[in-house]
Amino acid sequence: MLKKKSLTSAVSLGLLAAAAQTTFAAESITEALSQGEAHLNLRLRYESVAEDVAAGGNKTGDALTLKTRVNYKTEGFKGFSGFVEFDDVSNFAGDSNDSVNGQVSESLIADPVGSEVNQAYISYSNWNSEFKYGRQRLTYDNHRFVGHVGWRQNEQTYDAFTAANSSVENLKLNYAHIANVNRIFGEASVVGDTEMDSHLLNASYTLPAGTVTGYAYLLETDDNFAGFKRMDTDTYGVRWQGVAGDLAYNVEYASQESAGKNPADYSSDYMLVEASYKLAPLTLGLGYEALGADKDGFFITPLATLFKFQGWTDMFLNKGLGNISEGINDTYFTVGGAALGVKWLLAYHSFESEQNNAAGDSDLGSELGAMVTKSWGPYSAELRYASYSAGDSTAFNGGGLSLKDTEKVWLTMSANF
Repeated sequence: MLKKKSLTSAVSLGLLAAAAQTTFAAESITEALSQGEAHLNLRLRYESVAEDVAAGGNKTGDALTLKTRVNYKTEGFKGFSGFVEFDDVSNFAGDSNDSVNGQVSESLIADPVGSEVNQAYISYSNWNSEFKYGRQRLTYDNHRFVGHVGWRQNEQTYDAFTAANSSVENLKLNYAHIANVNRIFGEASVVGDTEMDSHLLNASYTLPAGTVTGYAYLLETDDNFAGFKRMDTDTYGVRWQGVAGDLAYNVEYASQESAGKNPADYSSDYMLVEASYKLAPLTLGLGYEALGADKDGFFITPLATLFKFQGWTDMFLNKGLGNISEGINDTYFTVGGAALGVKWLLAYHSFESEQNNAAGDSDLGSELGAMVTKSWGPYSAELRYASYSAGDSTAFNGGGLSLKDTEKVWLTMSANF
């Protein structure tokens, strides 16, 4: 599989290979290259963080960053095509800990500066199937188990072989073998890559009332970094996504057990129940998500887009595992709507641990979030705010998680060409 050290040369070889063998639209290799499409994406973001500290006072951080993305996809030739995408993240102002700059006295805003190949793969389409080999974006369902962390300026991508098939009507089959995870921390970070030998299977069948999905995610790390061995897990689950008139709902259950060289020996469960109802001009939402724990370990989702879950302040990332040793139960309410071309959303989360901590406490605090967005032509703007209140919470996660009042603000401007 492609690794970062050799990816620059692999990009050139990949495009040449795609052109040399490469959907049926192009009549020659030259046409496949010359008739391709190039795109430019710019995303400018200001992020501000203010959080309490145990010793009193507060800790702050802010950053003004720009993500510049350029990509190119060849035209198809005999089923083959090539795709390459470069990202650059620049920081123009502010003081924050971007995870690699050493400014640990500032609040964390995990958008490190740097340039890298975000995607570079060869694809082949035929027999109602598509196969991809190389560095690529990979997401399944709602991103709870496999996601691209697209919120952060440096996206998470995968060096992988993937296959998708839709030969049977209403049935979609997906398989992926992951050799490396290119994490959001970038090439300069010691945890910027996770070498893996992981297999993902995801199958969904669409019925008139909704879609049922079954999956098996078998993760195994080949990396010598000790913390990554915690990712060695086997997860099996089923998801039902249904619609009944103005009511949409999701129900999901998964079971996970440790595997490979995981230092923990455990079995734990995951459950999701959520619904949204259109009551014009509003959409109301209610949900409950539970990530379980037992005395020997806890349910983790190390490949997820974690920003989408458990609120926006990222209080429970726990080094990317997405859960804490006591487990997390998240009850949330949302209300949203649109007026004058502006969409808005309010969200409230109430968190409790599944198991009490050493002090007999289960209160993990609460979060209130608000967002407004507007799009026009190739442009979009978003203003987002989140405030987490620790309440009377005491230390969790075996004493390693000290909850603290936190406020975050984001202003994002995007342009796509």
